[in-house]
Amino acid sequence: MSKRIDRRTFVRSALTAGAGVLLAPSAGWSAAQKARLATEGAFAQGVASGEPATKAITLWTRLDGVTASANVGYEVAADAGFAKVVASGTAAADAAADFTVHQRVSGAFLKPGEQYYYRFKTALDSSPVGRFRTARPAGSSETVRIAFFSCQEFIAGFYAAHRDLAAQDVDLVVCLGDYIYEQAFASTGSANAPVRTDDSAADGEAQTLAEYRRKYSLYHSDANLRAVRRHFALVGEWDDHEVEDNYAGDLPGGAAKNRRVPFAERRANGYRAWFEHMPRRLAGQPKIYGSLPLGGAELFVLDSRQYRGDQPCNPTDAALSAPCPPTTTDDPSRTLLGSEQKAWLKGALSASRARWKVIANQVMICSLDAPPHNPLNTDSWDGYGADRQELVDHIAADAIDDVTFVTGDIHTFFAGDVTRTGRQTVRGEDRVDPVNGPSRATEFVGGAITSPGIVDRAASTETERVAAAAAADAAVLANNPHLAYANQAYKGYCILEAGAGQLDVRYQAVHEQRDPNSGTFTLRRFRVDSGQPVVIDQGGPLPA
Repeated sequence: MSKRIDRRTFVRSALTAGAGVLLAPSAGWSAAQKARLATEGAFAQGVASGEPATKAITLWTRLDGVTASANVGYEVAADAGFAKVVASGTAAADAAADFTVHQRVSGAFLKPGEQYYYRFKTALDSSPVGRFRTARPAGSSETVRIAFFSCQEFIAGFYAAHRDLAAQDVDLVVCLGDYIYEQAFASTGSANAPVRTDDSAADGEAQTLAEYRRKYSLYHSDANLRAVRRHFALVGEWDDHEVEDNYAGDLPGGAAKNRRVPFAERRANGYRAWFEHMPRRLAGQPKIYGSLPLGGAELFVLDSRQYRGDQPCNPTDAALSAPCPPTTTDDPSRTLLGSEQKAWLKGALSASRARWKVIANQVMICSLDAPPHNPLNTDSWDGYGADRQELVDHIAADAIDDVTFVTGDIHTFFAGDVTRTGRQTVRGEDRVDPVNGPSRATEFVGGAITSPGIVDRAASTETERVAAAAAADAAVLANNPHLAYANQAYKGYCILEAGAGQLDVRYQAVHEQRDPNSGTFTLRRFRVDSGQPVVIDQGGPLPA
């Protein structure tokens, strides 16, 4: 990566763009400039960037240790030493937004597909230096590298996976949801006691705005997570734990222990704290869905939580749903995305000119059955079959090639082929399922960063997890022929590389998430050839 950066030529623009943006001399800030900045406060939660475009980025930080709104300075440079500053200015750390800063920087001084460095300043202090890469231009044939993760319950383990991710070479990182956990699920969902503490709420469950804000501060106390946010542009989407487990639209979930705040108020608190602590513009909330053109790939960000109807056949929101017939799961009156978002997604996929259409998706779109045709989890697309069928039929009707879903939520590594029913009885490039139709897309489901899964309820060591997962994964694959891979033994994250002729996906795993010094390794590799929506298992150190 360093050679590529050294070869690039950075040109300073003579133009300004956006309020507060000006060209700054490389010698540093003048006394007059410093006089406008806060004279106290620190950048304890680090820095982050997001919403990358070819000539724009959103910069984020939080000013800790102040009691009133204040200004901070920011600089963007073409080099890590800030000898070639291309833009600088001041931005507000607003008390009403928990003293967070959300500064959009745009202009011709930013070049497509280039790496830049940035930092924030008070009159007396400077933040850590962050970096970001602008999006590649439309029509680019360069490989786009996207890392994705989800489900990082703080008390369940340490962020060794983030330590590994921070050392990778990727264009951006996507969080697929469950960035925080509103309460301590790991204390009951694992055979092992939690390894870290969470005192963000007196009763252990965030419900007020102040409690959700403290929750983000707690998570950002982890140096490995801060490193990921500092090194790469971050694109976030929420799932349920940013508010309340298994909530659906304006309906509460079933796991709240002691409701101190009405659900509508609690949801608003969770949404507001999420927007404050993500590197994105505050305007337009609570809408989060949209797309990011990245050159050879386009990222489509979904919200499958805010607009959905209630999950069928699971009135208590248990981990597993009751048996649920297709007449219920596929009821067209029940929606996962809502009519407006679904229409947007269909239109945006049809209009995309990128080779690879990558859909950042909170919950599995492939079915997960036991036995066949009996969905285990109707909180996923399996409970909203009409939406799935309509979307996949649209992909087929408009001949939209090279669509892949990247998914979080379920704390397990899966990979599979996507049909209109979510199921197949046969897999393969040259086969057509006479019942469910051909595959029209692929799906890659990333394992959790730390959050416990099914085998964690009984297994305490890596050896025990591998043994327990072997039988469980074999059963999953036997009941779900559309899945090419399943692994419930490990935690980790994924890297997707969208090239001109193929998509490569790598699953990175942690040996033991409860060990802060745990080693990491490549668990599995996959390939999807352009024009052939079938997952090809490239193997790994462990058998399927």
